[in-house]
Amino acid sequence: MRKLPIYFVLDTSESMVGEPINAVEQGLAAMLAVLRKDPYALESAYLSVITFGTTAKQIVPLTELSQFQTPKLILGSGTSLGAALDLLDKRIAAEVTKSTAQVKGDYKPLVFLMTDGEPTDRWETAANRFMKNRSLQLVAIGCGPDTNLNTLRRITEFVVTGTEANQETLSTFFKWISASVATASQSVDQTGESKISLEKIPQNDNIKIVDETTPQQQIEPNRFVFLHNKCVKTKKFYIQKFMKSGQQAAGFLGLGKKDLYQGAGAFPLDDFEQLGSGGGVSVSSDLLDVPNPCPYCSNETWALCSCGKTHCAPKIKNANDIITLTCPWCNQTATYGLSSFSVGGGGG
Repeated sequence: MRKLPIYFVLDTSESMVGEPINAVEQGLAAMLAVLRKDPYALESAYLSVITFGTTAKQIVPLTELSQFQTPKLILGSGTSLGAALDLLDKRIAAEVTKSTAQVKGDYKPLVFLMTDGEPTDRWETAANRFMKNRSLQLVAIGCGPDTNLNTLRRITEFVVTGTEANQETLSTFFKWISASVATASQSVDQTGESKISLEKIPQNDNIKIVDETTPQQQIEPNRFVFLHNKCVKTKKFYIQKFMKSGQQAAGFLGLGKKDLYQGAGAFPLDDFEQLGSGGGVSVSSDLLDVPNPCPYCSNETWALCSCGKTHCAPKIKNANDIITLTCPWCNQTATYGLSSFSVGGGGG
């Protein structure tokens, strides 16, 4: 039986933490429920999921629709887009049967790539190769105001974007993907061709089709700072997210200006891909304002251990106060007081 291969290449950088990554998981599940009611999709559609954060991984190999299970997406630092495109190329070569003089191979693969930021690896060679690859159709979907549309257009001519990476926007994208896969499944049954069109995507003030006339979004550099914390009481992991507030503070000795960041959420995570560094910006802890409390124990602030990692801590009200805590990362017990230090990193 000829397969209709469908690959989802999903950004799992830490900037997707919270509503965006939850919406992607829910969108995949909703799409699966719709397609399993479609006889054409059940007959031909095979699905795979590749994620890219710190590294690129195929977390679901090409699997028959009836057997496909929605995966748990694990976040990581960085946006390894080039690695994801290289892995996609290898998996298609391994999993998709090519036509020969004797046998008709699988249908042309459909690829849906979703990202909310800029690549943090060397992606250009992979992008140039994909623009020349006519053996698949790749649709790139930009999610939110930090997406580099010029980068996506280096990968494919089929680009759409949503100005916000929220539940409503991502749900709309997945409804369109569901309808597109259903249409492609019927098309291969009737004509032998797998092709989708951007024309039916519901455009509005938030969702747009990108072409050569679309201006690049104005991306605010270093818009986020991320802290990789553990709860000092439960030892569970969470990400603390800070966003530029638009306010500035005077630099050292009043020289220059420094951007202030405001708490944008503290997100508990069961798992996190802590391999290498995704780049990103590091700032003085003095520039992080109104932090969100620990999602496990409600501690209002955080501390830096001598092991180099941060964890939540109870708020110290007076400059001379000292508290004793045991680091949930290295299990060292030490005394802590008020001070400033460099924190942050990550990216994507």
